[in-house]
Amino acid sequence: MLSIIITSYKEPNTIGKAIESIYHGITDEAEIIQISPDKETLEAGLKKAKDLDIEKLFLQIKDPCKGKPHALNLAFEKAKGDILILTDGDVFFHKDSIAELTKPFKDKQVGGVTGRPVSIDHKRNMMGYYGHLLSTAAHHKRIKTLHKGDFFPLSGYIMAIRNYSLNLPEDVLSDDAYISYFIFNKGKKLSYAPKAKAYVKFPKTLKDYYKQKVRSLGGYTQLEKYGIVKNSTKTRTFKDEISYFWFPFKYAKNTREYFWSILLFPIRIVTWIKILWDRKILKKDFEKSWTRIESTK
Repeated sequence: MLSIIITSYKEPNTIGKAIESIYHGITDEAEIIQISPDKETLEAGLKKAKDLDIEKLFLQIKDPCKGKPHALNLAFEKAKGDILILTDGDVFFHKDSIAELTKPFKDKQVGGVTGRPVSIDHKRNMMGYYGHLLSTAAHHKRIKTLHKGDFFPLSGYIMAIRNYSLNLPEDVLSDDAYISYFIFNKGKKLSYAPKAKAYVKFPKTLKDYYKQKVRSLGGYTQLEKYGIVKNSTKTRTFKDEISYFWFPFKYAKNTREYFWSILLFPIRIVTWIKILWDRKILKKDFEKSWTRIESTK
């Protein structure tokens, strides 16, 4: 049985489409669990479930707005499935994504699988271009790492894991990374299903880009305090960035895109300076580090 867990906050305009895209991809016994703190998103989710006539397999949980890790822990307690699929309320699945995500679990040693986030933003502007470039770079890294059998992080936009009765630290900034390390440290394999696509909106302003990346990339530095990161499994470091120095130039297709690729370098340097300032100097706690990214909604 599958348990599909959708965490969603203030997303009444997208939660219905997210639920519908998931439902149309279900081929086996499954339940859909939506967990949200706000009335508007819960009402929109329930309306879509009624429209699809899937109330028997649909469960809603009202969380107390204590952050995504707390919400996931509540959902983990209720989930009945052997396999859990985790996603967000502003993400839409390709129709074959669930089937593709579950295929690698035929190997009993596989503990987690991630799909491929795909940008739905236009490449005609700089921020839209960055969404496509960075998501393609992540795809390239996962393919390369998978062939080596090394560690790589699962994507929080679209992942499937065996039901390990997880209990996440409630101050963790990168819940997807924590889950990835938890599974890998159990001696289980991580797999990648690139045909399992999740369509995602990325930040449309540089300000929102910095907010998102400082939180997500900075969350990897926080993981060291939990003792789950080993020297051989460190990822998303500044050194890792340098290894992909040429990728933006190879990805660019015209003069305008080459120019935007060049601009990405100082932007990423500023991002790492902000991460160092927030995590090492200011030592911001979870509530101050988490901010909603409005332009991705």
